[in-house]
Amino acid sequence: MFRRRISKFSRNGEACILMYHRVTYPVEAIQAGMYVTPETFEKQLQLLEKYFHVVSLADFYSSQGIDSEKCTPKPLCVITFDDGWKDFYDSAYPLLKKYRMPATVFLPTRFIGSDMKFWTDEFAHLISNRNAKISKRPPDPKASEFIDYLDKLSGSFDELLETGIEYLKKYSAAEISEILSALSEAWQVVPAGAGRDFLSWQEADMMKESGLVAFGSHTVNHQILTTVSESVIRKELDDSRKVLLERNMLGESCISFCYPNGDYTQEIADMVRTSGYDLAVTTRRGWSHVNADKFTLKRIGLHEDISSTAALFACRIAGLI
Repeated sequence: MFRRRISKFSRNGEACILMYHRVTYPVEAIQAGMYVTPETFEKQLQLLEKYFHVVSLADFYSSQGIDSEKCTPKPLCVITFDDGWKDFYDSAYPLLKKYRMPATVFLPTRFIGSDMKFWTDEFAHLISNRNAKISKRPPDPKASEFIDYLDKLSGSFDELLETGIEYLKKYSAAEISEILSALSEAWQVVPAGAGRDFLSWQEADMMKESGLVAFGSHTVNHQILTTVSESVIRKELDDSRKVLLERNMLGESCISFCYPNGDYTQEIADMVRTSGYDLAVTTRRGWSHVNADKFTLKRIGLHEDISSTAALFACRIAGLI
C-alpha cells in the first residue's frame, strides 16, 4: 500500500525533503505541530529504509544522490530538522545512528548552547498558566490590544495558542518581547523556569564528527525575515554563517539555509544566494526536483497528529493530507 501511494509521486530526479522539528513526547505548552514521538519517528525511519533511498541534503544538492538512484528504483528522500532542539540529540540522533540515516539540522545560532526560549514557547507558557482575571491593564497599547483580542477568543489551548501566535507574527521580535512581558505581569504568570531547550555546541560538534549529521543556518535570532529591514536580514544571514564557519559546523560541499517560519520573498532568496549559501529550504509543501531553484526548495512537514501511522505517513508524503 505504501509503495503504491508514493510511486506515482516519485519521478526521476525528485526527492521528498522531510521537515521535522522535535522528537519528544507531548509536554506542557508544546504546539501540536512541533513534534513526533520517538516511537513514531522510529517507525517512519523503518518505512524510509524500506521504501526510499535516503541521501544527505549535500548529496541531493551535488546530484550524487541522483547518481546513486541509478542503482535503485527507490525514490530519493532527505531528512531535515529545524531549530536545533536538545531532544534531537537525546531522541532523534540515536535512532538516526541505529538506521544509519543522514540528516541536516538548521541552527538559530544565538539559541545554541543557551537557556533562551523561543517567544512561541514563552507565549504557550503564558496561555497555559494565565490567571482568568487580569490584575491590571498593561500600559503598552499593543499588549492591551492583544489582550482584548484574546479575550474575545474561545476554544482549546491548542486553538488559542495557534491563533495567538499567528496574530503576534505581524510584530517585530522586540515588539513581541514587550508584549509578552506585559502579558506576564497582567496575567500574573511567572516566566518559564530555566533549562536548556536547544543543543549545545559540544553536542553539535560530536554529531557532526559522526558523519551522519550536517548543520545549516536558521539565522541568528530566528526572526521572520519578511518582518525586518534589508539590513537586519543581511546581518542575520552573514552573522549566522560566520558563527557556523568559525565553529567548523558547515561542510565544504554545501552551505544550507532555512527560512524561519518558511517566510521569504524573491528578494530575500536572492540575498541568501549572494550571502554565500548554496541552497535554502522553505515550508512550501511538495517534492523538489534536482533542477529546481535551490533557494526555494519545497519540503514535507511531519508531526504526530498527521503522520503517526504508516497510512497517514504515506498520505502525507503523497500530498493527500
